[in-house]
Amino acid sequence: MKFFSLFSSNRMNPLWKFTAENTLWRIMFSDHGVIVGEDRNTENKSVTFFCLAEENGSVLWRNKMFDEPWWIGLSGITKERLYLHGFRKPDMPEQKGITAVDLAEGTIRWKNIDYSFLALKRPFVFGYKDLFERRLYYKLDERTGDLLEEMNELPEDVPENGQYEKTDFTFSRQANPEDDVDVWSLLNKEQGFVSADIISNATHHVLNIYQKSVDDERNLRNTLYIIDTTTKKKVYSDVLNGSTAYAVPDSFFMNGRRVYYIKERKTFVALDLTT
Repeated sequence: MKFFSLFSSNRMNPLWKFTAENTLWRIMFSDHGVIVGEDRNTENKSVTFFCLAEENGSVLWRNKMFDEPWWIGLSGITKERLYLHGFRKPDMPEQKGITAVDLAEGTIRWKNIDYSFLALKRPFVFGYKDLFERRLYYKLDERTGDLLEEMNELPEDVPENGQYEKTDFTFSRQANPEDDVDVWSLLNKEQGFVSADIISNATHHVLNIYQKSVDDERNLRNTLYIIDTTTKKKVYSDVLNGSTAYAVPDSFFMNGRRVYYIKERKTFVALDLTT
């Protein structure tokens, strides 16, 4: 099966790659150039955590485990600390517990199993506990986890639904013939074409193409393509999933001129469109 056969071969190389030992489950960006993530082994129910430098992908630390082998996840990140949560009960989404990890070293600074993580406002961490008919709030020292105050309400300047990670990325939308004239006629000519997700800017179209698998038409093959908007030629391609039972939205995104994607659920790749 060929795709965009008239286009030239890759003229762009990845800026960096990071490959997990098992499955990349969740990735979180900070606002100061650090990426943390979960590497989950779904067979033996264990998870380790890693920390990367966003600029060049260098590993600051990896293969870190923090007491709980599986029921633990990412809550938020600051310049100094990573915050993790546990769960009130296995197989239930309700969170409980706060673990504060030194971001530079990947070591536990403090842990509190009584409260659930809610908000950050330096120099405090705010947790909560749900009782029968009400919720209580707790102010903790961000450095030690010591309880400083119990409250019936959060202070007005503390956002209860704040985001404690970088979220201002550009995500894809589904390509369509009205908005994507430059590429739609080419997409429709491809054997087994099903759909495509796209992000476009002034210089490039970045696409995730879904085609019926050659070996099993019940499954899909999805491939990332980057196309120069001036020359209409492909400058990069990579297979995201050789065979998948369903389309995977948000499998790539952009941060300025940088493209990020996950390959085969295991390898995190960064590309710089200016190269």
